[in-house]
Amino acid sequence: MRRKTCIVSAITALAIASFGFALPASAVAPVMTVDGKSLDSAKLTSSSFTVSVEAPSDTEDVTFVLDGVYLGKDSKAPFSWDIKTTAGDHKLKARHDGPSDKDSETAKFSVSAGSAPTTPAPTPTVPPVTPAPTAPPTAPPVTPAPTPTAPPVVTPAPTAPAAGSLITVRTADELTKALAAVKPAGTIVLEKGTYTGKFVAAVDGTSEKPITLRGSSEAVLTTGSLSKGYGLHITGDNWNVKGISVNKAAKGIVLDGSENSVIESVDVGFIGDEGVHFRKNSTGGTISDSSVHDTGLDSPSYGEGVYIGSAKSNWNSIMGSSSTPDRSDRVTVKNNRIYNTTTEGIDVKEGTTGGVLSGNVFTNSGFSGENYGDSWVDVKGNGYTITGNSGAGTKLDAFQVHRALEGWGNDNSFSANSVISGVPGYLVSLQSGTTGNTVACQPTAAGLGVANIQCS
Repeated sequence: MRRKTCIVSAITALAIASFGFALPASAVAPVMTVDGKSLDSAKLTSSSFTVSVEAPSDTEDVTFVLDGVYLGKDSKAPFSWDIKTTAGDHKLKARHDGPSDKDSETAKFSVSAGSAPTTPAPTPTVPPVTPAPTAPPTAPPVTPAPTPTAPPVVTPAPTAPAAGSLITVRTADELTKALAAVKPAGTIVLEKGTYTGKFVAAVDGTSEKPITLRGSSEAVLTTGSLSKGYGLHITGDNWNVKGISVNKAAKGIVLDGSENSVIESVDVGFIGDEGVHFRKNSTGGTISDSSVHDTGLDSPSYGEGVYIGSAKSNWNSIMGSSSTPDRSDRVTVKNNRIYNTTTEGIDVKEGTTGGVLSGNVFTNSGFSGENYGDSWVDVKGNGYTITGNSGAGTKLDAFQVHRALEGWGNDNSFSANSVISGVPGYLVSLQSGTTGNTVACQPTAAGLGVANIQCS
């Protein structure tokens, strides 16, 4: 759908340098610096340094994650953290938290070979002084009994769990701590219950060692308000979220800059705005075998079920430049049940490429017509495969393709999609000016037929 800016995010000074536009002072966002210079793309000669973050005035704390490992949180401005690492390439994330939505900045930098963390020089050891020999006593010396040596007391170091460990949580506070402490290959298990708060998955997993967050549908994440916050905010890479429920939040699950994360068998419903949002270059993600429903309860104009990318009107706030697309590419949405969404069941934005929408079942999606939300699916990206989907009930068409921006809305393919009932328009309706799209010929129960172009 054609939506206005609905997410206010500060724009980094890095983006100003990169893209050449100026901002008012009120738009200052976190910028990571070392000795007054940007950390992003920096080539450092020392692996021991202090990073500083310029954050908005309402920021309450800043959390630091280096190469997927949680370092800690600074809760007092000016925000900073002492870093000690090794030679090579690194990625540092700084997430700020305040009354407004959370945001995060990522800096990629390198440390030259041969660098080492600065550590105190070893204290020289003074050799023991051996007393001069004395005359032997007249009586044989008494040898004292050996003093028993108590075994050393081992105090566990206050570090995060080892990779591959299992963390079971029962309260919101335990969940917050587990999300910060988990390491690659680790698993967080939620016992059944309601978890109310702001939950951020910021640690990076790897493709070989993803991080898992799982529980039953009776493990429910919520902010407690249809107008505030995200039920779950994923900013780390390679997360697997399985089985849990998210409800009563402004947005259900939001992925920002998260690569290769998988959402599976979850229930996201009764949400103020959109249910699940892949955003800010969240590439290679998947949502499958899940239920996304009853969205737009607070803002019917923004009630998408699954949202991929960002509208051009939001690129400036999300990406830092009005000319930089949100390339949340290669997202797969498959075998989900998507129903009672005020706007589209799936909204694919301009700037995104190469996703797959398959096997989804839509019921009453895009029923309100608010903000042009009148179809199951609206595709404005390029090169998507849309196949094997079905459903009943919408305001106008089952699938629509729009050109929100020149060069977008092209080369998408539609096949084996079916209408049960309640679609008064086309199975696939394509806006004039889009190119390279194909629609397979097939019988359909859509009121106006298969498509408004020649099928093949």
